[in-house]
Amino acid sequence: MRFDLIDLRLFCEVVDAGSITAGAERCALALAAASTRIRGMEQSLGAPLLTLSRQGVVPTPAGLTL
Repeated sequence: MRFDLIDLRLFCEVVDAGSITAGAERCALALAAASTRIRGMEQSLGAPLLTLSRQGVVPTPAGLTL
């Protein structure tokens, strides 16, 4: 379970912005690339990091710990 700085920065930006789209923009990543990175982080940890809704994203307990 190793994340690079791009993964960690992306996750922080997504949580701060409240959306994957805005977080990806802040990191100059395509939305598909950002989603893939977050999905990879979740698979590596074996737990969801974000809860998605129409209002945006919020970190799960695992996401808050990260």
